[in-house]
Amino acid sequence: MNNETIAHPIDEKLSKGKTISLAIQHMLIAILSAIPVPLIISQHADLSKDDTTYFISAVILASGISSILCSIGPKKISPRVPMVMGASFSAIPICIKTINSASSVSSGFQLIAGGTLIAGLLMFLLAPAWSKLKPLFPLVVVATNTMILGIYLMPNTFHWIIQGSKVPGQVDLSSILLALFVFLLNIFFSKFLKDFLANLNVLLCLVIGTIVAVAFNMVDFNPVIETNFLEPIVPFVRYGLPKFNLVTMTSFAIVAILGMVEISGTSMGLHNIVHKEMDDVQLTKVLRTSGINAGLSGTFGAVHPVPFVQNLGLLDMTKIFSRFVVAVAGILLILLSFFPQAAAFINVIPKPVLGGVSLSIFGGIVASGASMLKGVEMEGNHNKLIVGLAIGVAMLPAFYSDFYGGFHQIIQDIFGNGIVAGGLTAILLNLLFNFKEIKTAFSEKKKK
Repeated sequence: MNNETIAHPIDEKLSKGKTISLAIQHMLIAILSAIPVPLIISQHADLSKDDTTYFISAVILASGISSILCSIGPKKISPRVPMVMGASFSAIPICIKTINSASSVSSGFQLIAGGTLIAGLLMFLLAPAWSKLKPLFPLVVVATNTMILGIYLMPNTFHWIIQGSKVPGQVDLSSILLALFVFLLNIFFSKFLKDFLANLNVLLCLVIGTIVAVAFNMVDFNPVIETNFLEPIVPFVRYGLPKFNLVTMTSFAIVAILGMVEISGTSMGLHNIVHKEMDDVQLTKVLRTSGINAGLSGTFGAVHPVPFVQNLGLLDMTKIFSRFVVAVAGILLILLSFFPQAAAFINVIPKPVLGGVSLSIFGGIVASGASMLKGVEMEGNHNKLIVGLAIGVAMLPAFYSDFYGGFHQIIQDIFGNGIVAGGLTAILLNLLFNFKEIKTAFSEKKKK
């Protein structure tokens, strides 16, 4: 009798009340983790309020569908684990550049859809081979990529604080004080809230910060009032059929490969938490499902999904690993996406409030990467150099956006994206400096 198949905690079916209460927790954390992606892209691509509202709804919908496929999808393809999926932060720079360089917002989203569809197909096709290439992406690469992601996103915090000012380019006192209040509130809650409430720290800060902003007349609810109450998202209706451009597809393909590194690392952490073996077959299922999820996300106008690290913390805290809970969370996310007013409400949250909260969100990503480095041997090798150089290369386009302006467009799109440039640097330097260790790992893998 196979006890793992019959009695494993991930296959546990809880009571309806407990399932729904836990699913709501996962849903709230997923939303809070996902909303920075469309908001950052909207800010830098100067999207209209209607486009931003639609984008947020599309991301929530894609997160819900992806989570369901990962938890209760077809057995031959799905990993069937409690994996909550959401928007990829790595895709932010590519999406911004694609929209800004397109002839119109609609054309930009058509190119993003085409790039995301190609990325999904690539992930699906590479999955079987990728599961055998794990030695190429050791912990030093995964940790460095995670730190780069958080560092690269951190400046958005300060942009949001500035956006709260009445005079463009200047920071007024009310914006600074509101952001500072939310920041200090976040620290207070982090110190004193425990268990369930601790996981809702960010939500509580957003709600209280917005209430304070309302009291000082810093919130405009007209976009929420003017938005349709019910509006389901239909593939390819808002922006039209996808467009395929070589440069854009190449950029999204590289982001997909870096996404596979991120997904591999996060899914290994998930499997450790839920006490399920992560063999090559299981990793292939994770990556194949991620490819399908990316393709579906492209049809809705969202970015490709990755597992939410924040939801792993909830699994570890509650010790309840039922995949059916995540499936219900996915259903709730899908239902929420049908109501544009929910997305519109997210969009009217004052930017200084988002700035005060996002310090902990993006800082937490950096800290997560730094924590991973504790498991990396740093003495007697070149791992310190790998980390330092990769972060340095990633920061170059952040400080000098036109540094690669004289190069071919493909080079500009690849290395002008700090997340992609830093990730590739970490992978290539690891291959150069740790070739013997990689060769040994492949040999041991063959013996198994």
